[in-house]
Amino acid sequence: MRPTIMKISTDAIAANARAIRARIPRSVRMMCVIKANAYGHDAVATAQKLAAAGADAFAVAIVEEAEQLRAAGIGGMILILGGAGEESLRQAVRCGASQAVYTPRMLDILQDEARRAGVRAKAHLKLDTGMSRVGVYGEEDLRAMLHHWRYCPDVDMEGAFTHLCAADSDASFTDLQRRRFEGALSLIREAGFAPVAHAAASTAMLNPALQYDMVRPGIALYGSCVPEMASELVNAQTLVTRPIRIQRIATGDTVGYGRTFEARRPTLVMTLPIGYGDGYPRILSNRASVLVHGRRAPLIGRVCMDMVMADVTDIPEVSPEDEVVLMGRQGDDCITPDELAELAGTIPYEIMLGFGPRVRTQLTD
Repeated sequence: MRPTIMKISTDAIAANARAIRARIPRSVRMMCVIKANAYGHDAVATAQKLAAAGADAFAVAIVEEAEQLRAAGIGGMILILGGAGEESLRQAVRCGASQAVYTPRMLDILQDEARRAGVRAKAHLKLDTGMSRVGVYGEEDLRAMLHHWRYCPDVDMEGAFTHLCAADSDASFTDLQRRRFEGALSLIREAGFAPVAHAAASTAMLNPALQYDMVRPGIALYGSCVPEMASELVNAQTLVTRPIRIQRIATGDTVGYGRTFEARRPTLVMTLPIGYGDGYPRILSNRASVLVHGRRAPLIGRVCMDMVMADVTDIPEVSPEDEVVLMGRQGDDCITPDELAELAGTIPYEIMLGFGPRVRTQLTD
């Protein structure tokens, strides 16, 4: 069996949730975002662990993710954050999930399905305060939406929310979004609704002015992207493998496609069974490192579809039985998703989510 494994620590995720819970007021609820298979960390296992660690609600992106959680016995509030077509809206009602809504037609479909199923539908009104992605845009559309809601008596406005698009980089625009959101909330409450208000994801959740009734930690649960909590959060993924070849090459020999690495000394080359076909980014060629015996070994040559090569000349004690860490901690060193993202010119989210089914998942405590 191929030795390339993604180890996922559910205890680390739970510890991160408890650390976040300790940083926000008890009156503020915590909606844990576990969309996209919990950012690559196994949605069901993560939800089960988080439910015991203080999660008040969960958020997903699509109805299939909500159905998966319900099938696993996850109760309580599950919000579907994304837009949806008619059948997805009907499925949301049938599985008891809350749906983000932003058009009268979405409300009509929820109302119709609620009547058919003999249940109450639940919705969170999505407000576009500056992301320009989905949501009710502007006061005129909001007033029309609130007026239309009166004709949908079986749809509960469980929440009202927005998404902050630059909370970690543009304080002025974030404040503009805050003011727009609060203006919208005033209109909503004047119309007789009393929804749970929420706006802050991981990068904004520690700001008291943005916490409202609930915060939505996502990537912070998995150990990343909150500088103020860098010493408290732990990365939950560890990507490991074992060598499939260790070979010494001569000075002047080259490594990999395109001969992008030339040995300037006799070089011990370790070949590892993982590549861009597994989601390990090709752009990390000749940039990233791996950990062997707790020491760094640089990647050399281009990342192949199924293999990468590392220079282990300075770690001569290596053997085919060694566990090699491509992401995660070994000894006193750690290769984080943030580090790989910086080298790849992307974001930690993409690194965490990028590994495919050829990388086996192993859940650990």
